[in-house]
Amino acid sequence: MRVAVRQKNLTITPALRVYIETKILKPLGRLLQKVAPTELPILDLEFGRRSRHHRKGAVYHAEANLSLGSRMIRAVVDDEDIRVAVDLLEEELERGILGWKGKARAKYLRGARRAKKDLSLDQAARLYRKGRIRNEGN
Repeated sequence: MRVAVRQKNLTITPALRVYIETKILKPLGRLLQKVAPTELPILDLEFGRRSRHHRKGAVYHAEANLSLGSRMIRAVVDDEDIRVAVDLLEEELERGILGWKGKARAKYLRGARRAKKDLSLDQAARLYRKGRIRNEGN
């Protein structure tokens, strides 16, 4: 996984960098282990403050863009504390990844259910799925 970390109006200390690695990069690496090797995951992280003079409220901003081939998962969080923003960002990214991975499994199971239903039907009944054909008068 390729990772790019940017900062705006904020200096990322070594302690904060370690916190980001343990809270975001390790769990995402675990979730993205079985991604196809042709789809190199690219994670762009941006952390910052809204402005230098604001002190109260949601002044810290955390943003993540994860691109998996043609799929893009985006998470944006604003909070009063940068560490809480990192935690919320990780939860939002994890939710997006699990939803993306769940879609493929759901599609596979839907096809399996349809195949099972087709096998249980009679050969003649498979052709007319929407209703039966009535031969009246002939």
